[in-house]
Amino acid sequence: MEDFATVERYRALLLAARNLFSLTNLEDLVENILTYSCTMMQAEACSMYLPDFATKELVIYSARGKDDAINAFRIPWDKGIAGAVFQQRKYMRVDDAQHDGRVFRTADLKTGFVTRAMVCAPLVDREECFGVLQALNPVGRPNFTPLDEDIFDGLVNIVTGALVRFDRELKIDRESRMAQELSLAMEIQKSYLPPEELSLARAEMRVRYRPARSIGGDFYASIPLSGDRLLAALGDVSGKGIPAALTTAQITGELQALAPVAEQGLAPFVNALNQALCPRLAAGRFAATTFILYDPHRETMEVICAGQFAPWRWRNDTWEPVAVQSMLALGIFKNQNYTATEFSTQPGEKWLMFSDGINEGRNPAGEEFGVERLRASLGLGCAADVLERSWAAWEQFVDSDHQHDDACLALIVTKPLPTLEITSCPSDCKHARRFIEEWALTAGFADLERGRIVLAADEATTNVMRHTYKGAPDLPIFLSAAIQDSHFHLRLRDHGPAVDAAELKGRALEDIKPGGLGLHLLSTVFDVVEHAVLPDGNEWHLAKPLA
Repeated sequence: MEDFATVERYRALLLAARNLFSLTNLEDLVENILTYSCTMMQAEACSMYLPDFATKELVIYSARGKDDAINAFRIPWDKGIAGAVFQQRKYMRVDDAQHDGRVFRTADLKTGFVTRAMVCAPLVDREECFGVLQALNPVGRPNFTPLDEDIFDGLVNIVTGALVRFDRELKIDRESRMAQELSLAMEIQKSYLPPEELSLARAEMRVRYRPARSIGGDFYASIPLSGDRLLAALGDVSGKGIPAALTTAQITGELQALAPVAEQGLAPFVNALNQALCPRLAAGRFAATTFILYDPHRETMEVICAGQFAPWRWRNDTWEPVAVQSMLALGIFKNQNYTATEFSTQPGEKWLMFSDGINEGRNPAGEEFGVERLRASLGLGCAADVLERSWAAWEQFVDSDHQHDDACLALIVTKPLPTLEITSCPSDCKHARRFIEEWALTAGFADLERGRIVLAADEATTNVMRHTYKGAPDLPIFLSAAIQDSHFHLRLRDHGPAVDAAELKGRALEDIKPGGLGLHLLSTVFDVVEHAVLPDGNEWHLAKPLA
């Protein structure tokens, strides 16, 4: 009979091993563990202690036999036999619980149960203890036997495996839910951010942005206003993760809503934005932000730096920060008075804004990207080339696996008019020269090369006046320019008589005398020099690869 009972206990152990790994919630898992434990241990009661790390307590689940309800209450996780087993990660056996001072009697007092003997073991996987399993009062025998301990050891291994599996599934489920929440937050954040490229008639803005996590606290705005004006902003919200991302969504929403105030100027807009944000930014959050308002008709750039870096300006072939007063970040002081600094500007200039994730980006050795590397990465070129080259240099430098802060880089280019109409009066040549210089600046050519382009194109314009129109005044000449296919293109159009191709050859360089070298100059400066006879005039097409 005893052998048969022993076999049944081992059979129950195997059954537990199979069934416990199919359960999907903690309540069922605990209930089955305690039911199997009472059966296999032939004990009056079994208990399982699961840790609550927030309160530093052990939550006790206990049952007396398979038909008894499971009771749950708490004890400090450093009290009693169970507390010692949990803290020390070692098995303990008590044969006379009534006279053992280590026994914590609160559980007995609450339930009326009298503990006489027990075995208690930690549920340990590697360095992590998932709890404690305890069997109380063997039935029909004074103490737990070596056979009981052997079965208990097998049960502890099975229960530990079930808890490890359950814990891993919980973590996977938690990570999955967190990933879904992050994805949703990222979608919300992206929905408030404008496209990374905006092209207007008189300005364009290009942005590259990479959060340190799936979502970030950097934000940017590019808002067209009346009169071909552009309102731009780049900011950094304090904090990271979902709270920072939702704050950026809030701020970018306010930026759009208050954009009409910018019609009055940059300062009224930023003051209105700060007053709207101060009562709404929770938990001491703030937004360090740089603002720019470009007006092409006044040829001005208004700038406000609210706790963020001053923008950089490409001028005289160098990148330097503009001199502007630094003010408090948004959301700190409701009555802060923001004032704008106004700069004169011209078409073809480039303005750069960046967050601290750019200059403070670190490589695997811990070195920062820094402002000098940023300056060296920018160089010459059109807007697209400058931004892509700088962003590529930053991405190649930083340790992407340990990026510690969000990074945002924004480039604004003030664009010339695409076309210009002048007359064949020599006094109009200055307008053509400025138009050509603005476009050469937009294309990113260095100062010396811009001078060569202006000189050569001016020669072409003058030749139209002298040779096509024969010096007749007030006849139209149309100039148009574009940057496409990695080239700078310039076209001159007239409505004069067709020009004979034989007359376009120019004279030999050895024939030293004034005039006649226009074609040589054009061919030296431009890679493409084409002349076409149209039904109502002539067109020159000049093209040159970008810097």
